Amino acid sequence: MKKIKYLSIQFKNELSFNEIGFFRGAVVAAVGREMTLFHNHQGEGFRYSYPLIQYKRVGQQVALICLEDGVHDVHAFFMQRPAALRVGTRMITPEVESLQMKEVTLQAWDKMFSYRINNWLALSQENYPVWQEMPDEAERTRFLMTILRGNLLSMAKGLGWHVDREIKVQMDHISPMRFLHYKEQRLSGFDVRFSTNIWLPQYMGLGKGAAMGFGMVQSVKIRQNPKNDDQRNNLPGGTPA
Repeated sequence: MKKIKYLSIQFKNELSFNEIGFFRGAVVAAVGREMTLFHNHQGEGFRYSYPLIQYKRVGQQVALICLEDGVHDVHAFFMQRPAALRVGTRMITPEVESLQMKEVTLQAWDKMFSYRINNWLALSQENYPVWQEMPDEAERTRFLMTILRGNLLSMAKGLGWHVDREIKVQMDHISPMRFLHYKEQRLSGFDVRFSTNIWLPQYMGLGKGAAMGFGMVQSVKIRQNPKNDDQRNNLPGGTPA
């Protein structure tokens, strides 16, 4: 297991998914490019590790998810106290609606947890043809499960968590594939319902573009089937089980 610092910052400001990149650019301009975790660039290259400051669209509103050193570095944004940010063609005044700071434990369990992941960039330009040529949906599903497991392992490595047991992944529902634009690339994206034996904090990103709102994970609560409730109410004795 691994304990990490987690900070969720929800703003009142609304934006579209396509404006997330503009919002990140405005935040980077406010804090300065020397703050690497805000943009994951190092010199002429990239910081090839799991992003510790992630830009999200939660509901209709913009949010920041900060992890480990990102929790410390995000203070630079608030110390600048930017009165307004240019997001694309419009100006917004950042207003914080809520803050949630906590320590969370990443752990592999014996039981499974249910999640959904939206705008997941599962297929690169290299493995899209491999997926496309697979003979049936069962094989394609297994291929996506392998990729998602790899994304979970990459996340764990980037957060300094050595996973000492098998990561299990089960795909529960996969949306039709669609093309999404990321950094001037046209990549394959999915919305997926999945289960895994890893407990994941809300809104963390997985896969390519995790810092930019792609691959955002949300927990799914399993609801009782009303039909099953009726059946239990009709058990002998008339008392719900």
